[in-house]
Formats: sequence, C-alpha cells, structure tokens
Amino acid sequence: MKLSRYLKIYPFDERPGYLLLYSTKKSSKILLREETYDSIINGTLSPENEATLSRLGMIVSDLELERREVLGLIDEINAKNARLNLSVIMNLDCNFNCVYCYEGGMKGKFYMTDETAGLLLDFVKDRFTPGKKTIHMDFYGGEPLLSANLIKSISMEMKSFAESRGARYTFTLVTNGSLLKRRIAEELTSLGLKGVKMTLDGPPEIHNSCRPFKSGAGSFDAIVENIKETHDLLKIGIGGNYRKDNFEKFPLLFDYLEREGLTPGRIHELKFEPVMNRPVDENSPDYMDGLMSVNEPWVISAGAFLRGEVLRRGYGTPKINPSPCQVEINDSYVVNFDGVIYKCPVFIGKKGFETGDLRNGVTDYSDSHRPGIYKNDECAECGYLPLCFGGCRYMSYVRNGNVESVDCKRPYFDAVLETMIKQDIKFLSSRSTKSSD
Repeated sequence: MKLSRYLKIYPFDERPGYLLLYSTKKSSKILLREETYDSIINGTLSPENEATLSRLGMIVSDLELERREVLGLIDEINAKNARLNLSVIMNLDCNFNCVYCYEGGMKGKFYMTDETAGLLLDFVKDRFTPGKKTIHMDFYGGEPLLSANLIKSISMEMKSFAESRGARYTFTLVTNGSLLKRRIAEELTSLGLKGVKMTLDGPPEIHNSCRPFKSGAGSFDAIVENIKETHDLLKIGIGGNYRKDNFEKFPLLFDYLEREGLTPGRIHELKFEPVMNRPVDENSPDYMDGLMSVNEPWVISAGAFLRGEVLRRGYGTPKINPSPCQVEINDSYVVNFDGVIYKCPVFIGKKGFETGDLRNGVTDYSDSHRPGIYKNDECAECGYLPLCFGGCRYMSYVRNGNVESVDCKRPYFDAVLETMIKQDIKFLSSRSTKSSD
C-alpha cells in the first residue's frame, strides 16, 4: 500500500509522537503514531491499521487508479445526481443601497413576469427526468422578497408537480433579511422553504455603513429583529462581507448575537467572505476595493481568524469539503428574471456567458465555461485537487478577463488548511477527530 496522492501530513504538537493526517479526497482526518506512519513507509503496516487507513482514503494500492478516480469524481457525481437545482433571480430591484452591490449598472426595477415564470415551470418539468427525486430552487435578487407573491405561485405549482411524481420540492432564499417577517416566513415554509441566508456585515456601525436602506437609514436592527421572529421556523444562515480594514471587528457581531439570545442553537451557521472585485466592464460598480484572489495573504489570515472565532463560540460553519465550481454540476442552472440561463449568479449580464434561455433550452457551454478544466496533469498531481477542482471560473475572469486558466488555490491551501483542520479538532473534537495506534 502507498500513501495517497491526496493526503496532507502535519505535525501535531499537542500530542507528542503523533502526526495529523488529512485526506482531501475523503475529508477524513486521523491522529497517527509516528511509528505507525513509519510502518506505512517500510511496508510493515498491520492489517488492522491498513484497513482503517484504506477506508479513510489515506493509503491506496494503485496511485494511477486513484488519480483516474479523482479526475472522474465530478462525472460520477453528475451521473448519480437525483436533484434538479435552480437559482432563480426574481428581480434586480432592492430596497438597500449596498456600497459593493454586484449588480452594478444592471440593477433597476426589472422583475420576472408571470409569463417567464410559466416558462420556468415548463423548463423544470421538462428536465425533471426519471430518476430525479428532488427539485430545489434558491431564490435570489436583487431582493427576492420584493417578488414574494410570485415565489408563492411558483412554489405552489412546483410542490404540486413534485408530489405528483413522488418527489420533493424545497426552496431557500438569499435575502437581505429586512422583509422576512414572521407572517411571510410561515406562508413560505408551508410551501417548502427550508432555509434563508441573510447578510450582516459585522457589528451595527460597519453593517449600516455598508448596507443601508435606500433612504440612508441603517438596516441592522430590522434584520436582527426578523431573525429573532423567524429562527424557530427555518434554518437561518448568516453571511457577511468583510474588507481588509474591518474584518478584525467582526467578532463584535458574534458577541452581539449572543447577547441578543441568537445563540448557536438558534442560528444554523455563520460564514463570512471577503468582498470580491468585479471585472471592468459596462455593468461593474464603482467599488474596486475587494480581493482579486483567495491567495492574497490578508484574505488567508482574515478567513482563518474569523472561522476560528465562529467555532470558538460554538456556532456552526461549513465543513472542509470538496467544493467544485457550479459550472461542473450538470443539473444546476441560474435563471435570470428575463428567462436567460447562466451557470453561476455572478455571470449574470456578462456577455458570452449565457447558456441558453427558458424558451429554447440550454446550449453548449463547453467553450465559454470550460467544464473539466482541472483535467490536466498539473491539477491531477496536486494534493488539493479534491477540494478545488480548478477553482472558481469567476475569479479567473476577474483577473484575466476570461476563463481559459484554472483558479489555482494551492497557495491558499498551503497557508490555511492545516489551521482549519486543527480548528475543527480543537472545537469539534468530540464529533470529528479519530485516533489510532
């Protein structure tokens, strides 16, 4: 047996004589005695330890077979996928005036019509082929709850259709949170709403300067009040967008939530991201103070710092898992308010990244989006491939103006993965850490 190509090995000072092994392929971790590790190298590993390490994906009998399996993993996921997933942009209107709004010059009073909604329903029914078990929609905007009545109409039809096929319909919302009153939450949960993602950009003074209402008034208090009103009805995820000059103040938000009774048991997860720059084109906003790559040193340190603060307080945050670009997932589409289809919300309005429309269906996007871009020798040999799969097409576009090259995250993972794994061990050890002799 040989060490997996997709295995990372770190020292573990907290337990002298042990090494920390992490499989990027299986998202598994183990504390292993140094002498047991030496027995792998020497070919004297016991059958019991061989079985354990093989099951965890840390040793393999054939490195070339493993390489082919990892390169084919997304193809396997697509072949087995029983879910049809759509992100639906209900409008490009909003009651906020965020300083970094990704819609830029596109935003305005543009709403999905009943006719387009009808085409959306037909599109879903046509693509819900035998073998599919779930229809899931994620309603975006603008602010999706400005189109609450149409969301209800779409969901009633989708729920009825899914149930008639012995399947399930669910949906989520990406909302600024200001309109999610308990009454509307009750109505939507009865139609399949399972969770919402809201945005709080740090403590009140930072959030209100970044995400005010159009009137200029702060929005923080209204959002927090709605979280208090609805957390018992659905899973609430709180996200936020930090900058180089303010991320260190975000833990004040976590303290505030706890004081207000929004403790870990009442919030599904917290996850914060840096503000991204936008490509220079006709629809880009004026804001250009965001990141160009996750490999930027300040982004690496900020992300690790905030993740640790979230976990230390007992809140949930996404696990370290394989994260392929949405472009790679076949039955996943983004439908704009006008019926134009894309593969990722951030490509909306970007010329050349349309992948069809509701009336005519999906077109071939192999040249425009480069699915499978990670299937090359350099990526295949990279131990981080199962966590990355070529990275984010959009970040490549931001930097290069095209998606012809991978968005390599090796420097990022080199700098942060060990820290993230050890954070999980420190704060989630009872659930996720294994040890072996």
